[in-house]
Amino acid sequence: MNNQSSSGSQIFRFLLLGLAGYFLWNSFNSQQTKVPAVPPRPAPALAVAFNNIAPSQGAPLDKTSAPAEIARLQKFVDANPKDKLAMWSNLRIGLIRQYITGDLKETERKGGLLGLGAKTTYFPEYDAVVQNGANDPVEAQAIYQTGDLLWRRAVKATGKASSDSITSLDILMHRGRGGASAFLDEKIYVPKAPVGEGVADPKLVPLTGVPPAGFVPVTVRSLNGTLANPNPAGIVDRVDAYYQTTFYYKIFDMMVNVFGHNPAFSYGLALVVFGIFIRSITQPIYKRQYDSMKGMALLAPEMKKIQAKYKDNKDPSAQMAMMKETRELQSRHGVNPMTGCGLSLIQLPILFFIVYPMIQNYEPHMELAGASFLWISSLVRPDIPLLIIYGISMFFSTRLTSTPPADDMQRQQQLIMTFMMPIMLPFFLLAYPSAFTLYWMISNVISVFLQWRLVKASDPSKNMVRMMMGSDLVVANPNADAVPARPGGANGSDSKREKPALEGGKAESKKGLDLDKIAGSNGHLNGHANGNGSFNGALNSGGEHHAAPEGSVLKPSGGETKRGGRRGKKKKS
Repeated sequence: MNNQSSSGSQIFRFLLLGLAGYFLWNSFNSQQTKVPAVPPRPAPALAVAFNNIAPSQGAPLDKTSAPAEIARLQKFVDANPKDKLAMWSNLRIGLIRQYITGDLKETERKGGLLGLGAKTTYFPEYDAVVQNGANDPVEAQAIYQTGDLLWRRAVKATGKASSDSITSLDILMHRGRGGASAFLDEKIYVPKAPVGEGVADPKLVPLTGVPPAGFVPVTVRSLNGTLANPNPAGIVDRVDAYYQTTFYYKIFDMMVNVFGHNPAFSYGLALVVFGIFIRSITQPIYKRQYDSMKGMALLAPEMKKIQAKYKDNKDPSAQMAMMKETRELQSRHGVNPMTGCGLSLIQLPILFFIVYPMIQNYEPHMELAGASFLWISSLVRPDIPLLIIYGISMFFSTRLTSTPPADDMQRQQQLIMTFMMPIMLPFFLLAYPSAFTLYWMISNVISVFLQWRLVKASDPSKNMVRMMMGSDLVVANPNADAVPARPGGANGSDSKREKPALEGGKAESKKGLDLDKIAGSNGHLNGHANGNGSFNGALNSGGEHHAAPEGSVLKPSGGETKRGGRRGKKKKS
């Protein structure tokens, strides 16, 4: 039960770390292969994959000779399915099936994060190359073949692109991020225009057979236009045209227009405004979470006493009694441990299902516009200085949202989380555009400001430097009572007629008994709470809290000891 004293924000951080771990594991696991039957073999050049397919590269295959070539290539794949020759063979099999025999296999699977998205169509021969993730020309060609074919099929059938075609083209657009930027300079083969040496308009390329003018080699980077000079064959252009009709795109575009649609600052200012606005309107969620965290921290010593009472009794009935006593304790003081956890879970959908999709939908437009901000040269590529600043903002945000630990173990957990997240998450964000990192960094800065206001409102003597160092408040005696019993009897029979003990960051009895001041005043307290909510006691500068015979609860910081010298006034019933 002591785990319930952990703050809801810690669970939120564990979820983020879990997501980061999931992607890291997938990246690592994708590189692990079984021992191959033959040693890794090199692959021929990409141009050779188009031999006997393109009119200018040998006598073309036909439906009679193609099966023998496919069988020969399949033997290369079976011998070592993961080496470069196997990937090249898979690509060539796909090209033959697409352009010569017309029997390219296709299937569907769930897409999106953790496979929770809509079904997407893919072609097994090309997909085997993509999943291998070699970041070479063969993979770039396989991604292009998938996205381009799906796009042309959808446009000819319905007049607009399909979501799965945009997903594939998106992959090609995003593979050039971070350390894989050389991927954008890889040359691939695309349908050639009927006249000249340019690229054909994909809307005019037939769905079956070899393109009439053959293929032309181009770099992935060159398959883009700009806002001033659109490119019908451009990858980013096609993705941007698809997203222009979405709600997220229109909202972002409206904000950019407010700031003048200037590539040098309008896009960055729009992200800053969104960060401030969304974090501000979600502040009530964070405030309730903070109140819940405080309540659980106050009750932690009492919960430990209940655990100690039953620790040697493993009988199921005893464990049920322990859970019942714990729930009654929380009920008497108006604390719900699920509040902090549940509210933390709300934050993830906001971040990954509202904010990120909005940025993702507008990202192609930012690339076409050449959007930058301050020192960030491109808002669609990772930026190392921004990631460092983001890590610093995450450290402050994490530290401020941590409640005083109930014991040394929880303190160690908080320290680990405080230092792990600012280090791990920037590496996680290397796969995302700097626009997303900028938004999250602004959100962290606003979080620090708003959280500091909450802390200061609860206790004006709080010192930010001490909080950042984690030494502002420590548990001196974990076996002492954290809070006095709530009025209304031990069984809590009057609890329904009382105001909740913790509301808006304060814990009150029926007549206004402030449990925050009792548990955090850092003065010497001798007294009791009677059934009418009256309180008789005195505060001096002794620096101890005697709510029970066992003794002290909290050790104050230096600044708090000075504040503890004020004497309390007797409250009238």
